[in-house]
Amino acid sequence: MFIRSMVWRATLALGAAAVAVVALAVPASAGGKGVTPEQAGYTAAWAQFKAISTSVYLRNPVQYAGEVSSYRHSVQLWPSRTAASGVVVSLGVEASTSGMGYTPYAIIYNRGTHQVIVSNPNAQWCSYRESCSPEIGSFTFGGTLELKISYSPKAGTLQMYAGSPDLGSSGYASYFTSSYTVTGQSFVRVKVGTELGSSPWDSSYSYTPPATSVRVATYNDVQLTSYSGHTGTLRSWWNHAKVIAQRSGDLVAAPTDLYNGGASFRTWLVPQSTSSSS
Repeated sequence: MFIRSMVWRATLALGAAAVAVVALAVPASAGGKGVTPEQAGYTAAWAQFKAISTSVYLRNPVQYAGEVSSYRHSVQLWPSRTAASGVVVSLGVEASTSGMGYTPYAIIYNRGTHQVIVSNPNAQWCSYRESCSPEIGSFTFGGTLELKISYSPKAGTLQMYAGSPDLGSSGYASYFTSSYTVTGQSFVRVKVGTELGSSPWDSSYSYTPPATSVRVATYNDVQLTSYSGHTGTLRSWWNHAKVIAQRSGDLVAAPTDLYNGGASFRTWLVPQSTSSSS
């Protein structure tokens, strides 16, 4: 089974006055299918990855209430599809479009069953000048957030971090951490982007297509590190591909092409557009 080339064209506002037509296509991907039911972004494969990080600007969630009830920004580590005991690690922030906050989370899934093994293990919500607490807070829109997962193949320790360099309303910047130990993992694929479902496999979310394409996020400074210690952007010696959100034959969300040397891209909610695969 292969994915036919799918192209959608939408008018996107670029700057204050310029308007351009941008074409996004679903490429073949050795690291993934290229299409998922709920995520738009990028995947990389053909390496063993021990770290992934990105920064994302937190936009006001209320502006997307007409399309979705909630969405997530995330980074993920994935094992091989044939890994019998592999886990999927997902770190991100979730926003309800009826509110103004982004709640951080760290979830470890069983790759085979898709079940949650543990949610927010050893999680802490901290302030740079105050004490830490297991009671998770939220980030207010309007700031830039860094998301980072690090894995030690030797020790089997996972470290997850979500932190904002911007000052919060209290005058101090807060951050979220989570940690977990799972040995013997070989993470051969990573993902980064916007999620519309409650898990990497969820297709049950509600979605009302916008009349014209709507930008959800800009991801900058995407960095991947291999088990050998090589660090690079999505555009490096490993394979990379777009991840398109498609449900019931309709495109839902898609990323732009990479820029800034493969370290940046944007994601968009798209108008209804039917496509087929065989």
